[in-house]
Amino acid sequence: MTSFVGRRDELATAKRLLPTTRVLTLLGPGGMGKTRLSRQIGHLVSRAFPDGVWLVELADLQDPALVTLSVAETLNLRDESTAPLPRLTEFLADKRLLLVLDNCEHLIEACAALVGRIIASTPDVRVLATSREVLGIQGEQVMPVPPLTVPDTTAGEDGDALQLFIERASAANPGFQATSGNRAVLAEICRRLEGMPLALELAALRLRMFTPEQILDRLDDTIELLSAGPRTAPQRQQTIEGAIRWSYDLCTATEQALWEQLSVFAGGFDIDAAEAVCELGPASLMEPLTGLVDKSVVMLRFDGDVARYSMLEPIRQFAADRLAERGTAQQVRARHREHYRQLAMRGQTAYWTAEDVEWFRELSREHANLRAALRSGLEDEPLRTMSTVTVLRPFWEHNRFLSEGYRWLTDSLARNPERTAERAKALSSAASLAALLGDQESAARLVTECMELAAALGDTDIMAEVALDRSLLAFASSDRKRSLELGRSAIELAATHGQHAIEMDSHAFSFMAAMALEAPGRTELAERFLELTNDSGSHLLGGLALWTVGIDHWRRGELEAAAEFHGRAIEQLALFERCIWLSSAFEGLAWTVSAGGDYERAARLLGAAESLQRSTIRLAHTITATVGEKERLKVRDALGEEAFRTAFGAGASLPLEEAIDYALGRAAAEPEPVTPTPARERSPRAGTATLSETNVLTRRQKDVARLVAAGHSNKRIAADLVISVRTAETHVEHILTKLGLTSRTQLAAWAHEHNL
Repeated sequence: MTSFVGRRDELATAKRLLPTTRVLTLLGPGGMGKTRLSRQIGHLVSRAFPDGVWLVELADLQDPALVTLSVAETLNLRDESTAPLPRLTEFLADKRLLLVLDNCEHLIEACAALVGRIIASTPDVRVLATSREVLGIQGEQVMPVPPLTVPDTTAGEDGDALQLFIERASAANPGFQATSGNRAVLAEICRRLEGMPLALELAALRLRMFTPEQILDRLDDTIELLSAGPRTAPQRQQTIEGAIRWSYDLCTATEQALWEQLSVFAGGFDIDAAEAVCELGPASLMEPLTGLVDKSVVMLRFDGDVARYSMLEPIRQFAADRLAERGTAQQVRARHREHYRQLAMRGQTAYWTAEDVEWFRELSREHANLRAALRSGLEDEPLRTMSTVTVLRPFWEHNRFLSEGYRWLTDSLARNPERTAERAKALSSAASLAALLGDQESAARLVTECMELAAALGDTDIMAEVALDRSLLAFASSDRKRSLELGRSAIELAATHGQHAIEMDSHAFSFMAAMALEAPGRTELAERFLELTNDSGSHLLGGLALWTVGIDHWRRGELEAAAEFHGRAIEQLALFERCIWLSSAFEGLAWTVSAGGDYERAARLLGAAESLQRSTIRLAHTITATVGEKERLKVRDALGEEAFRTAFGAGASLPLEEAIDYALGRAAAEPEPVTPTPARERSPRAGTATLSETNVLTRRQKDVARLVAAGHSNKRIAADLVISVRTAETHVEHILTKLGLTSRTQLAAWAHEHNL
């Protein structure tokens, strides 16, 4: 939101180092601008990474065990294992991308271990880390991030620090101007603050209230005296501490107290959360919060129509230290924990009613705060926290956080060995997630313990959940008949005990089992499921119910009705940012239009579904994979390999919103049709590719094609593109296959013909 100033030397150095090292660490103290620099570097080198530059923000993360999961979530990886690291390295094995890990210092060991594993198991992934401490792994290239250059009067140079200070001061106070009369004072402020970006930005904000001369005078009085850093710390760290403390001392006592209490939030907060967590006695929250926003201690932004507040990490950490010194941190954290527990507990009804959209959105916005609340809760209130984690099962399951949810549940169970009804529920939820993750051994163990505990407690309410867990396990073990029997049992038990969410979940899974078996009664299951969701007003489960009814109509050849239900399913599931079932809805619509003979549209929809496929879970994908593969082969055979690849690729490349518009017929302009090639007319070609086929190649493949046309060997291509020889060979093979060519000579001719 603000301009990037200076750092020409650092940017040039980073661009020079990145092609020669697998791990580049931007090293420096807090407030030095490492985060901003890393983003600028990623922007400048993005063209060198065909699989993207991916930013993983770790500042709000406190649990080392969640580092790997955060990287996987950033990459939109399917949550399909209780051990996500092997899945992550497998996914990255053939990728050429840059991973930016921002703010590693508080999780240094976990970050070092993860980066070491990634580098050892992938040939073309590079890591750019920002940290106050080196990772300390083999092959790491450290690049210290110095302060911005300060004005040099002897050389007559202004330096980047002065440019930044003037730009930020002008933004903070439109009436401010740098003149020949005040330039010397501004330059001296930059020198006194030693060119540190955060200190300069904080000082620039003070120009709303003070003249440059007044700021310089106050720096003389406060920088050294108010430094909270140890005398042995680098001077830069002492200065940044002094700059933040200076802003702190300019606040009223009420603003200081609020600033401290707001430090318990992770990833931002809204006004309702602030009012629930912060206690200021008789004082109103609005006035001091407005003061903190005006002083730019707290930043305001809008997430849709919701106002959100946040603090820069060094500012938040400073306030957290003051809160600890005041001795009230535990009480504030308890209120923070209770506020987010109440949000989680709303899911007992919100999940299966019309409140589900807002509940899932709030949980997504507050994910960092939920993590912070659960982490402190496991220490201070393990039993209540176990109940909170259990209630969040739909969030873990439907929002692709299966591995994280499973970990919170197993940690909670380890801290609550007592034989309670709360433990039985947690065991059931953990078993469900383990089964969905494909860990049948753990799921079976958890279900068995849950059943034994429920029997000992005389707890009959949980038996519907247990039956559904066992149904999932039976399906995973390929016992589809037993899976359907247990699913139907779960439906009956849930209906008897008035457990609406379990009843709907059981209908969904029973239909899937019945579909896999082609068993009678699946129409009744789908229609009853839809009836339940219509009555409750649920959007997520309602979308899933619409999908089941659409699949049932497709099976019976009722294509118009099937298309209508699949379209409605896509509309409802698209309301959820990370819903795992959206790709299934795209596939269902693709199968339907394929059955109606529109193979080109089917191929595009299959491509769009494929781009969402990483967001599904292993068991759900297994359910539809067999049918899906048959339908894909049918579409490919009808279109021909070349036309299928073109249409499929076009669908896969659509951004999510455009893919949804295309599926629902809302696209402004329909894509050009792809003419099927009859099977008898298809034959291998030699150098007859058409101009449209340039769109078949990725940007990296076009780069390789250019170099082939220039006569370069695979070894030379690898050197020019900073990739392995084997990767260059693979690229050439894939290009020849895509274009239906048989030699490098044909590829060179094709590249010249198409002006590559």
